[in-house]
Amino acid sequence: MVLNCLILFLFLMAPQYSWGFSLQTTESYKQQALEKNLDTSAGWLKLGHYRKSLTGKFQSPIRGNYFISANGANNPRAELIATIDLLFSSGTSNQQCRYLARTSWLKRSLNISPQHLEACPDKVAWKKQLGATEAYMIFAASDLSSAPSSFGHTFLRLHNPKNKGHLDLLDYGLNYAAITGNDSGALYALKGIFGYYPGTYSMLPYHQKIQEYSNLEGRDLWEYKLNLTPEQVEFMIDHLLELEGAYAPYYFADENCSSQMLELIESAAPESNITGQLHHFVIPLDSLKVLARAGMLVDEKLRTSLQTEWRTRYADLDFTQRTALHSVLVNKTDETDEYQGLTKKDKAQTLEAALSYLSIREYRDKKEYGDEKYRLSVARAKLGAITEPVIVSPPKSPLLSPPTAAFYLGYGQLEQQDYYQFKAHRGFHDLLSDDSGLAPFSQLDFFSVDIRYMPTRQNWDLYEFVLLSMLATSPWTQLEKPHSWFIDIGTQPKFVPYVTGGWGASFDLPIMKATRWSLFAVSKNTDLTEIAHPYLGGRSMFMMKWVDSFRTLFQSEYLYSTSEGRFLWNHYLAGSFSHGQVEFRAEVERKDQEDRWGFSIVLPTP
Repeated sequence: MVLNCLILFLFLMAPQYSWGFSLQTTESYKQQALEKNLDTSAGWLKLGHYRKSLTGKFQSPIRGNYFISANGANNPRAELIATIDLLFSSGTSNQQCRYLARTSWLKRSLNISPQHLEACPDKVAWKKQLGATEAYMIFAASDLSSAPSSFGHTFLRLHNPKNKGHLDLLDYGLNYAAITGNDSGALYALKGIFGYYPGTYSMLPYHQKIQEYSNLEGRDLWEYKLNLTPEQVEFMIDHLLELEGAYAPYYFADENCSSQMLELIESAAPESNITGQLHHFVIPLDSLKVLARAGMLVDEKLRTSLQTEWRTRYADLDFTQRTALHSVLVNKTDETDEYQGLTKKDKAQTLEAALSYLSIREYRDKKEYGDEKYRLSVARAKLGAITEPVIVSPPKSPLLSPPTAAFYLGYGQLEQQDYYQFKAHRGFHDLLSDDSGLAPFSQLDFFSVDIRYMPTRQNWDLYEFVLLSMLATSPWTQLEKPHSWFIDIGTQPKFVPYVTGGWGASFDLPIMKATRWSLFAVSKNTDLTEIAHPYLGGRSMFMMKWVDSFRTLFQSEYLYSTSEGRFLWNHYLAGSFSHGQVEFRAEVERKDQEDRWGFSIVLPTP
């Protein structure tokens, strides 16, 4: 009995240890952290994804089970204290394994005793099996055929150096995307704009990401190695493991795949401050350019899609070969006069194009065409080695694309009255812009403001506000008849809203470097604040890229006004010339009986 009392007395008088930690030790760590102001350090703020609001307060978009303190999302100090309490207090075994990055960061920032650090064999074994010591930023080129692909996409590839050459397909891709369910159309757009979708991270083998973006959707992939040390890559992976079960509201314009990937990279390299260089709106091209300016991109590699190879092969065929291609694929016969009349080399090129097309169809249709590919392969083998390997002309780097944020300074005449133009846009690009890294002959513009001053009237006027302007053109071939479409939503002078849409077809013409002709059936609705003035008719668009720096557009509309009972013609001719980041434009327009011309210079937003 006396012995039991003595043991109890000694236990009560001794410092309270449990799981190797003491109350005194925990308090000393918290005191060190506050003395060093770690709660306001860049490393801690990046780990919490904190941003400072206009009022000077911190807030984080992360939701779910990430923060320990009840007020952790808005109070970095409270979260730091709660973190130290959880990681270095009694009865909290294995919490360090739950928060690997925080533990690692505190180990570097404080005098943490080695005996107070826990082993995490399961996590260590998992990271060893992953073997990633390098990371790559991947940019999937834009594709306006679907709303989610309109802005392009960025994700990371975690690279194991043992996966050399083509074995890099065994690496893992790290993706951040919105969970949208089966939503589509206007509902999809509205929810995405206002952040109704949760965004989460996911990991898949890299070859599956290639199949999704490159093979299935036909988008080229640009790969950029990140200038991170193996230790920084490991820290980034540790932070990713911490975020398991967490999410953030996904906004298409800013809180999207680009911003979240940058914040993940920044957690490992907080001194880079890459997110501080972004504008309010963030799209994938912006994130690439910010990383490049910060010296975070080491090299560049293009992985062309099956669609790019197929289009290159098809473009090299003449009209007779294209007709023969239709016969061997659609009619499954090579007995037609068109095919039999080809030279031996032309037959070989036609069969190679057919095999390239079937490779795409297998991914799209989720079906194997083994018998057809075997038939074509045998026919091709009988012709012998008489063709050269297809040479795919690489597109210009996305890093050379024009700024997504720009402003215009212009001068012109409208109804024989001079005007000065001041325009700002936060959009992607239009038909006169350099489309490096983007979908060719497409347009994606939003939140553009066109203000004009007329000296004769001595007044400023909001001439046009573009809420959204999208145009997607895909050329017809002998095998495919894709739709082209456009939609324009905005306001005219005096804040009069308008909505215009069109549906049609496009054709590539063998003129100059690149020429596309598009025809649309058009529905145009103006003056929507009062009595709508609908117009129905057609639009013809002739788009040409003479050289990389010179582009022209000729557009003609023939519309019938259902409210006025008359027809009217609209003609528009414009050209642009790029020099570095500066663009010069000239435009002439005749709209019914109204004439307009103007010159402008497009400058990047500082």
